[in-house]
Amino acid sequence: MIKISTPLFLTEDEEKIKKSLESMFGISFKKKGKKIVGETKKINVLVKIKQKVDESRIKNTVLYLIEKNKIGNSSKLELNKQTFMLGKIHFVEEDYPLGNITIEFDDVENVVDYLTT
Repeated sequence: MIKISTPLFLTEDEEKIKKSLESMFGISFKKKGKKIVGETKKINVLVKIKQKVDESRIKNTVLYLIEKNKIGNSSKLELNKQTFMLGKIHFVEEDYPLGNITIEFDDVENVVDYLTT
């Protein structure tokens, strides 16, 4: 399972964030409490992340972040929400004031293979 989520603040445009997420990942997103969340079992939702990894030659960075966040067979990657809203992918380790976009997954080996091969 792959779960993509981000916090939603009162000052943010919920529809704009949902449209950006849906455009990037190709699945539908819904507001759940104070978050916007989308879930799927299809690994191809990460195709644009894979393209970024390939183009930017940052496989080692992505592997480091996956390993750093690994718990059992699950892990996560985080993207800067502000740069994401501008159509860019920027992996982060720290928290930002408007929160990050979190991509959680429960099959680390499959995700690593997909993103790095």
